Amino acid sequence: MQYSVEISELAEKQYDDILSYIANQLKNPQAVKNVIDDFDSTVNRLEKLADKFGFCKSERLKVLGLHKIRFEKHRYLFLYRIDGQQVVIEGMYHELQDYENAM
Repeated sequence: MQYSVEISELAEKQYDDILSYIANQLKNPQAVKNVIDDFDSTVNRLEKLADKFGFCKSERLKVLGLHKIRFEKHRYLFLYRIDGQQVVIEGMYHELQDYENAM
C-alpha cells in the first residue's frame, strides 16, 4: 500500500531543532547532511510500509494509535499514526528521550 506522509508542526519543529543543534552547537555539517538523508529514507519507508511497524509499547500511546519507527543510521525515531492512506508524523525524538511521556 502507498501512503502519503504528512509532518505535524511539532515534528517539523523538533526536526529543525535537531538540525540546528548539530549545525550550530556541534558545528558538523556532514552530520547534518547524514541526518537529513536518514530522515528522508525513513519517510520513504513510511510511504511504503507504515502499517508494518508496530504500535508503541506504552499503553497510553497505543490507545492514541501511535506507531514507532526508528531511523536506520541514527538514534532518532518517529511517532506516527495512520489515518486511511495518510501517515501523520506526530513527533521526532532521540531514542534516549522520554518520548512516551512527552506526547
